[in-house]
Amino acid sequence: MISAIIVDDEPININNLQALLARNCKEIDVIGTATSADEASALILTLKPDVVFLDIEMPGKNGFDLLKSLPAPDFDVVFVTAYDAYGIMAVKFSALDYLLKPINITELKNTVARIEQSVSAKKQNARLHNLLYLLDRKHPDENQKIALPTQKETFLVPVKDIVRCESSNNYTTFFLANGTQHLISRPLYEYEELLGPYNFIRCHQSHLVNKMHITSILNEDSGYLIMDYATQKVPISKQRKSAVKALLKM
Repeated sequence: MISAIIVDDEPININNLQALLARNCKEIDVIGTATSADEASALILTLKPDVVFLDIEMPGKNGFDLLKSLPAPDFDVVFVTAYDAYGIMAVKFSALDYLLKPINITELKNTVARIEQSVSAKKQNARLHNLLYLLDRKHPDENQKIALPTQKETFLVPVKDIVRCESSNNYTTFFLANGTQHLISRPLYEYEELLGPYNFIRCHQSHLVNKMHITSILNEDSGYLIMDYATQKVPISKQRKSAVKALLKM
């Protein structure tokens, strides 16, 4: 059994999630509930749950404030929110789970399945630390790391070390400056949204590149970007050529 605590300022939401878990996720044992960050903090420190289903928007201290107040979180977190934009970019950047209200049963089951196969608490702590680091910064930070969850392990990679990303259906391959690659089972458009503020350019339907690693443009066909590691050659689509040149100020 996986022990869980539900934190939400509205009791009706707690009851709803508790009922959904009882009917659809028998492996989850809800050992406590809380309607405020302070109440949740005391419960977490006392009961030491495996996972916390955490509402983001709460009066007073919100869900992120709760996490910041804990000395060393050693549990999984599933963020639950009615606001798609509220903090979700930071959550996605750290590859943490989230559910949007009203909760979809299929998404709930998939989330619980991921929790069952979760990496060790130490790696989960690293992702939480990454989230809190990001939340403390109001502007893109060149030292920021992004969590890349592969099938076997989640890697925390500095954004500046990503040379480019290439899509294949719903998968994205990350090519890093040290020559390594990571295959992630998420579509490229998600990473375009996350990495756009960090000088990444979508030059083709299948390619997203780090502007800081571009060395030149090759004027063949509709054009190619030459990257500074292993002289990687990335195509520019005809539809995006003008936009790419404008972003590069050429």
